[in-house]
Amino acid sequence: MVFLGLITFFDPPKDTAKQALWRLCEKGVKAKVLTGDSLSLTTRVCREVGISTDHVITGPELELLDQDTFHETVKRATVLARLTPIQKLHVVQSLQTVGNHVVGFLGDGVNDSLALDAANVSISVDSGVAIAKDMADIILLEKDLNVLVAGVEHGRLTFGNTMKYVKMSVIANLGSVISLLIATLVFKYEPLTSTQLLTQNFIYSVGQIAIAWDKMDEEYVKTPHKSSERGLSMFILWNGSVCTLCDVATLMLLWFYYKAYTDVTQKFFHSAWFIEGLLLQTLIIHLIRTEKIPFMQEVASWPVIFSTVLTSAIGIALPFTPIGKVMGFSLLPLSYFGFLFILFLGYFIVGHVVKRLYILVYKRWL
Repeated sequence: MVFLGLITFFDPPKDTAKQALWRLCEKGVKAKVLTGDSLSLTTRVCREVGISTDHVITGPELELLDQDTFHETVKRATVLARLTPIQKLHVVQSLQTVGNHVVGFLGDGVNDSLALDAANVSISVDSGVAIAKDMADIILLEKDLNVLVAGVEHGRLTFGNTMKYVKMSVIANLGSVISLLIATLVFKYEPLTSTQLLTQNFIYSVGQIAIAWDKMDEEYVKTPHKSSERGLSMFILWNGSVCTLCDVATLMLLWFYYKAYTDVTQKFFHSAWFIEGLLLQTLIIHLIRTEKIPFMQEVASWPVIFSTVLTSAIGIALPFTPIGKVMGFSLLPLSYFGFLFILFLGYFIVGHVVKRLYILVYKRWL
């Protein structure tokens, strides 16, 4: 029992931690520290990595608060030290229910298991205990918090592209159904045969696979977003009518200019309606994908551009091929393609005006 000296252990924060937390903050992700360690140690580490220590509290102090004060304190505090596992759970639940936040929790110990289970996104590390890794949705294999930044960026990119596809598909299909109903009531024959309609949908659907490789506006990726069923319905009401308006304009041209309302002109009508519908459904993605003016202020990624060109070329060329003859198509005059150019130019102008009005009212687009 002779005193020889002291041994201390130093576990400094990773060099990349401060940068990663700063980048997360830029993207609207707020960091809070929930720990069972002492307040003095926690605040020292937080200062080193750039987390504010203006609002701190400990577990024993939280125990003395009533429910309303507890929720308000949790919302404001950035550092919560000397917490029990149950208190970590209550903090996560408070942020979820009262704050209506999507909560991600990063932990590696047994005392983190309850909070990991309750979090919307639970994250652990490869060196964590077994129960923490079992509870985790994501396990970090690299010792670098910038992985989380990349995860947030890719998550928002995936969400944005998914919303593009959902809103575009619903608008295009709903507009197509309404237009087909109007055309069926006005003309004496079906606007498209079942084979022609299935072919149109198949070409269109294959072309839209490229949306998964599209990019998002920088402003969109910087902030978190949530899906909304009510927002989707209002989006459809505002923008679906623009597609129907284009189809009705095509119907009027075919009726009054080309006199395509008799049985003799069925093949001509089928060809014209097939091409117009396919091109409209293909081009709509460029209007939906961005808040900006398409092709001028913002251009889609090259896979989407290539898909648009290829799908449009196939749709235009099909009536001129032997396959088109078998499907009941006929040749179209050049004047019709001139009309389509003017039609789609008008569609983008009207559609962008509706877009700006929608954003003005609802403060968001996708």
